[in-house]
Amino acid sequence: MACLQHPDKDQPVYLMAHHTIGRRQDAVDTRITSSEISGIHAAIQWTGTHWIIRDLSRNGTWVNGQQLVPAKNYPLQQGDRIAFGRASNPLWVVESLDAPENLLIDLRTGEALPLEQYHLLPDESDPLASLHFNPLTGQWLYEITGTPSGSESATVVKHGERIDCGRHSWQLFLAENQGATKELSLQRLSITDFALRFTVSHHEEHVQLQLRREDMKKDLPARTHNYLLLYLARARIRDMQQGADPDAQGWVSIQLVTRELGITANHLNTQIFRARKQIAETLPDAIDTSSLVERRSWEIRLGCSHFEIYKGAQLESRMAQPEKAQPD
Repeated sequence: MACLQHPDKDQPVYLMAHHTIGRRQDAVDTRITSSEISGIHAAIQWTGTHWIIRDLSRNGTWVNGQQLVPAKNYPLQQGDRIAFGRASNPLWVVESLDAPENLLIDLRTGEALPLEQYHLLPDESDPLASLHFNPLTGQWLYEITGTPSGSESATVVKHGERIDCGRHSWQLFLAENQGATKELSLQRLSITDFALRFTVSHHEEHVQLQLRREDMKKDLPARTHNYLLLYLARARIRDMQQGADPDAQGWVSIQLVTRELGITANHLNTQIFRARKQIAETLPDAIDTSSLVERRSWEIRLGCSHFEIYKGAQLESRMAQPEKAQPD
């Protein structure tokens, strides 16, 4: 994670892919309030292979005592000392020149944690919420699961915002530039665009999951949460066989799920989080996994409607929901 050491503070200043420094609070990423600093004084930018600095000011920018030619790009080196406004002003030291990285910055300790595309909070062992990128909208979502009614609450979070979860608080740092985010969002893939194949051992001790889409197949190793998905898939199959309307198929009360699987509601929510995370990290392209398990008041169901279940090598059941007719 690329950063500068602030001359007056212990905490480093982490760099965005295109990072601006200046006096205008609403226009720059790092603000210096001195009157000799221009509104947008300088820019530091990741080129894809290295970092450069560019002076955009009236009063100058210095690197290692040498004044930069305005609007010209200069490569940065670790250990470089930067002064803004005057050569004698406090020096900002280049501490790291790693590639830009999305971070969660602990507001109590200042520790920076690399942010995954699907991140469980406060930790992997006992997640209460998730922070994940939705490629359909190009937004980051903070989602708490397991409210008393069994509903979900997802809110859009942006760079610089505070995120509270349990006793922990972080600041969200999104280093990626908007161009990269938009390019990713154009893929517009959802888990419902994939067909699922469950392979269940004869004693149902192991459930493997395969994701399929066009010519792509991705195998996911057996995990405990795969059995929850299998349970919900079988519920959809039963409702389909009984002639239920597609919109009504597969809904199961949370009370029934937890009783029949022998788990608590908190464990149920943890399994849903982990299933989404495993799928999100397995596929080569980021996809939206929020529809993997759908929720409504006190009920859940498998969001995917194209799947098949194999007991060993024998096909147990298959579901392929017919496409909805398009209006004339």
